[in-house]
Amino acid sequence: MRLGARARIAIVGAGALAVAMAAGGVLAAAECYRASTALLVPRILHGPGDGLDPESAAGLPFRTVDVPEPLGPAPAWLVPGAPSRWAIVVHGMGAPRAEGLPLLPALHDAGLTALIISYRNDPGAPGSPDGLSHLGADEWRDLDAAARFAVNHGARHLTLAGYSMGGAMVCDFLRRSPRARLVTNVVLDAPVLEWRRPLAMAAARAGVPQVLVAPTEAMVDWRTGIDLSEEDQLGQTDAFGARMLVLHGTADSIVPIADSRALARAIPGRVRLVEFAGAGHAASWQSDPGRYDAALAAFLGR
Repeated sequence: MRLGARARIAIVGAGALAVAMAAGGVLAAAECYRASTALLVPRILHGPGDGLDPESAAGLPFRTVDVPEPLGPAPAWLVPGAPSRWAIVVHGMGAPRAEGLPLLPALHDAGLTALIISYRNDPGAPGSPDGLSHLGADEWRDLDAAARFAVNHGARHLTLAGYSMGGAMVCDFLRRSPRARLVTNVVLDAPVLEWRRPLAMAAARAGVPQVLVAPTEAMVDWRTGIDLSEEDQLGQTDAFGARMLVLHGTADSIVPIADSRALARAIPGRVRLVEFAGAGHAASWQSDPGRYDAALAAFLGR
């Protein structure tokens, strides 16, 4: 990031503290810091897929490989397929690698080699220097390293799949990686396409008063050194040349489905949006596995 951008973020952070102080003094500033910590410190989420792997979940042979990422080696599951056609699957923040297991049967049936990756701050992967999630703005480089790994092992065409923040990482990759030209298909499940609304929703769930939401968001910018406005994927759709399948639950209370609808409107010729009535965040497959699998298989088979 340019020095000028860092200076601007520092000014924004100082402004956030000033606004919080004006709104309620030292306690308000402390509340903003606490809320930003709740948003940025990675926490491992547990679910019914805990302990599963490609063989136990889908009967597919696999091996665990180390992907050389920028901060150090990170484990990934490699399910063999066509040597020149690879799929790379990216889970959401705090979710386990197993989140991507429901995609494997369709990816395997399409003949793709599948690589389900981990990234910084995951179990077994290197931690970030500050111990914080950077909301995909830096984590996309770990996905880029996985793409480089795939290319070094014969990949010539890539399918990328991302859940939640993994979707933000995929979009950042498409905008910034020299390997984006190899991507032919993109699958996004409940993707984060901008951060202002998801962070505001998270702050509300954490009980942050409305008057402190904006200062908390500015504190996030300041603590991570990122500019959330640069993570607005909806303003960068010209960079998305690959076909996209977007799957999203209508009852998602973490990432608004309105953003996925906006993406589909912005590039209707390249994006197919499949909505799952009543499904929560990244729970579309669980709500209707048959419909989800059929949509994925049809997309990959085109």
